[in-house]
Amino acid sequence: MNIQTERLENHTARFTVEVDNERLEKAKRTAAGRLAKKVNIPGFRKGKAPYKVLMSYLGEGAILEDAVDVLGNEIYKDALDQSEIEPYGPGSLEDFKAEPQPTFQFIVPLQPAVTLGDYRSVRVPYEAAIVDDKAVDDAIETMRERLAVIEESHQPVAAANRVTVSITGTFLDEDPAADEAETEAEAADAAEENDEAEEAESENKVFIQRDEIMFLLSPDREPAPGFTDALVGATVDERREFELTYPEDEEEFQNLSGRHVKFDVTVKKIETMTMPALNDDFAARVTESEEKPLTLLELRIRTRENLQKTADERAQSEYAHEVLHEMIHQATVAFPEALVEDQIQHLLQHVDSDLRQRGITLDDYMKITGKTLEDLRNEYRGQAVETIQHSLVLQELTKAEKVEIDDARIDEEIEKVVAQFGEQADAFRKFYGRKDARENLRNDLTTRAINDRIAAIAKGEVSDAEPAPTESAAPASTESGEVSE
Repeated sequence: MNIQTERLENHTARFTVEVDNERLEKAKRTAAGRLAKKVNIPGFRKGKAPYKVLMSYLGEGAILEDAVDVLGNEIYKDALDQSEIEPYGPGSLEDFKAEPQPTFQFIVPLQPAVTLGDYRSVRVPYEAAIVDDKAVDDAIETMRERLAVIEESHQPVAAANRVTVSITGTFLDEDPAADEAETEAEAADAAEENDEAEEAESENKVFIQRDEIMFLLSPDREPAPGFTDALVGATVDERREFELTYPEDEEEFQNLSGRHVKFDVTVKKIETMTMPALNDDFAARVTESEEKPLTLLELRIRTRENLQKTADERAQSEYAHEVLHEMIHQATVAFPEALVEDQIQHLLQHVDSDLRQRGITLDDYMKITGKTLEDLRNEYRGQAVETIQHSLVLQELTKAEKVEIDDARIDEEIEKVVAQFGEQADAFRKFYGRKDARENLRNDLTTRAINDRIAAIAKGEVSDAEPAPTESAAPASTESGEVSE
């Protein structure tokens, strides 16, 4: 058997394999014998007809096709063993020629490969998270609300009330971020839209729609500046419609900044809230289950520390993601189209699962939107490629930086987690005794560790003295037992 291996540009390889005529002839006879057991040939019992009779009755093409199918799998496995190539998934038979020498050609998707480059030279400015006094005040205020005395009120809505309402919020203006350019053809098409299309357009402008939602009517909690004033004086079951404009403040209001909106609100319930005084007694009530209740000052200090820890973790995670993005830019990542197709399929399965939770299927969604499966595959292709690059580079960085999580570290994390559940700690400890739960935890800890590592690299906190590998095959699922046609 003569094997030639050719690397192709799309991260696949082509095997060209020549075999002896005798081997193909033997395969044809085996195929004929197998086919003979499935057909009735006049004058012969099943499986007993001579080879030449079978050739005449079935036709050489049918026998050759079956022989190539069986022999192709055997040859493909032999070619893989001799080539020392690691495939990503099943290969496919690209071509077969019987003359002048039986020759098989296979296309094989290769394992992804990553070249990291000089990733340790990446530097990204880091901005530390800052927890201001307002954030602490807001957290303390939330604690006060939890201890507030709440009573249903039969008086009209007043400031500082808690109200339960049905609400619909609709944009009255156009999204400034949208493309304002519209061709004459588009305008003509818009003029011909039917009532259903107009209704759909109106629904697209709805940014909030809830049957029953609770608001505390204070400047920091109302859904829009002026909402409280517009609702003051309303009674239960009263409906009010009013228009408001969000201030031009992108930091506070983000995509609502500067938008002109209409609210349609029906009051369902009105409640008064009597807040506890902000003193040491309040702090003691908040921490009464602890070994030593805290004073108000101590509660504020601990609240700030907890907020700072959360903010630091969020900032570190976002920073690590930004650093990884830069490292991906300078890396070379190669993978076959088969991996992209698998990832797209994985994403669409998630979409289908999410849709089913809302009561529809992916097929229903395609009918509603008029999109084909190919349309959806094209839409999710970019996300699939980005996910693959992110995952492969992160895996390679984990190996290059020798980040490993041992069993002792997993046990330590388990004890830390279960300690939060008090009397139910044993039940959660039993859950983490499962192999899959431990492995999931190991993966989470590994991700955290490599994120911390690449953040330290980008901050210049890691020495460049130790050389790092520059190229390696990245792990991926491999199924190489059969040839798909």
